[in-house]
Amino acid sequence: MLNLKSLMLAAFTFALASGANAIGGGGTSGPTKMIVGDSIFALSGDIHAYLEDDLNESIDTHARSGCQMLGGNLICSSYYRIPRQYDRASKTGIDTVIFNGGGNDFLLGDGGDCLTQSCIEGVLVDIEEAIAGMVSDMKADGMDQIIYLGYYYVYDEDNNAINKMSMDYKAANYAAMGVDFIDTRASFQGNEWRYITSDEIHPTAAGSRVLADLILNTLD
Repeated sequence: MLNLKSLMLAAFTFALASGANAIGGGGTSGPTKMIVGDSIFALSGDIHAYLEDDLNESIDTHARSGCQMLGGNLICSSYYRIPRQYDRASKTGIDTVIFNGGGNDFLLGDGGDCLTQSCIEGVLVDIEEAIAGMVSDMKADGMDQIIYLGYYYVYDEDNNAINKMSMDYKAANYAAMGVDFIDTRASFQGNEWRYITSDEIHPTAAGSRVLADLILNTLD
């Protein structure tokens, strides 16, 4: 976990200023879709760009590198934690939210200090409570579709054990919450060398293409 933290810090040093800009190309009408989340979306911006090109429409993005569900860190302060990204964004015209979150709570947040299973499970519960709160707000705001992009497995076995617990829970429970959960694990398995960058965390352009296609296939 410490090695992953170091890799995250190195990967983000050049991305601190990228952040969330409500930007987009494509069609001329206002955006109907919004992205909030972490560096899976924000670091390269490839998923956002692919979706805009394929849909020929503008997509509002507020994702920022390093952001957590529960708190903040040197890369992304708590002011920009993922629930606040959504809270602060304009919902005018938006009917679809695509989001992720929770990985940095273990890579850069309190979860990274966990030494026991009970600690890990406690952080996972807190993350799920934060996500449930976001989903409740999205429904209250009249969102027609809510999509959660899951995390794929990386190269660290400790990280993957935590990720398995988290993704298995989402696969079993998110449909009942009215959330379209995208399980990315099978799509990346066996193709990590092509789909994950040398930092051992983030998607390559090819990996981002796979993730964008999974989102496109999930959109109503």
